[in-house]
Amino acid sequence: MKPSRRFPASFSWLLGACVVIFLFILTSRDQKTLHPPNFAEPEQVECEPKPDTLDGIGFQFGETKEVVLDPRFEELNKLPECDLTVDKSPMKIDTSKLMEDFQNCIRPIVDQWKDDVRAINTKWSKTKSCDYVFDVVDIVPMANLHETKWTILPTCKEENIMVTLGIGHDTMAEEKLNVTLPNTKFFGADPIIDPNRQLYTAFGKYFPFAIGRKPGFTKFRVLPNQNQKTRKYEFQDVTTIPFTYFLSDILGLKKIDIAWIDIEGGEFEFLDQIHRGGPLDDKGIAICQFNLEVHSKFNPPGAQIYHDFIFKVLEDKRYVFLKPAATDVGVHRMFFINVEDEKCVRKFLQ
Repeated sequence: MKPSRRFPASFSWLLGACVVIFLFILTSRDQKTLHPPNFAEPEQVECEPKPDTLDGIGFQFGETKEVVLDPRFEELNKLPECDLTVDKSPMKIDTSKLMEDFQNCIRPIVDQWKDDVRAINTKWSKTKSCDYVFDVVDIVPMANLHETKWTILPTCKEENIMVTLGIGHDTMAEEKLNVTLPNTKFFGADPIIDPNRQLYTAFGKYFPFAIGRKPGFTKFRVLPNQNQKTRKYEFQDVTTIPFTYFLSDILGLKKIDIAWIDIEGGEFEFLDQIHRGGPLDDKGIAICQFNLEVHSKFNPPGAQIYHDFIFKVLEDKRYVFLKPAATDVGVHRMFFINVEDEKCVRKFLQ
């Protein structure tokens, strides 16, 4: 049997001393590490509210202003109820004579541009000399931030339908119409959601898509929210709804009293649907009056479409047009009045 080993007493004493010294050193270190830091209250920094946009450089909404009615609002609200089944007597305007005078004035001007696509798209302001024909029609301006829309106010009282195709971050004219013409429903479509949604829903219903010929994706010229200062338009693929389908199947309309169309070249996709015997006629839809901005500069194939559209309008003898205003070479505005549809004539021209 082997004898057991024992450490010398001196070694055990030395080992114990070392343990005591180690514990003393450990507990005597910087006491700040044993206490949680004393955090100060964070400084409160006031930040300005960011615009409603993805990149922070979007439309700046002002303070909500008190709605002030136009003096014409109460006058129009006191008009007699519309009876659009019979002609008024005496009639305010002889629409047959109006069309005859218009054709006699406009034909010599426009006929010289027959088959001259460039001329009809760049010299349209020369048709302004025929505006005198419409001195008998009470046409009132509704100014937007960058342009003027034209409107004929009704001569009797019923629900009014107004459609905006292309809001473009500017609803000043619609807001003026809203405080001028009572009993009006507004419907607006634009594929750029902000700020158009917030602007238009203040008084009407907003639809976040473009209006064209076919459903799907279409490359449209649009004004992004972040381009407020430069107003630089860009071409983007946007969701598109057919023109006639939007008016008939989505909105369920048969008569549109006022329409404003400014869609940066997209108008060429459906101008032919307005003609006699076209899709609007098939659906029984009448447009009483509309403002149109033509953009052949940004959609060159549309120049031919516009040329053909004008000569078909003159052939149909349904609409007269006036108030030409050029804003650029190949960009101009105009105003159309329906002098054929009986309900439109009885509401606005009798």
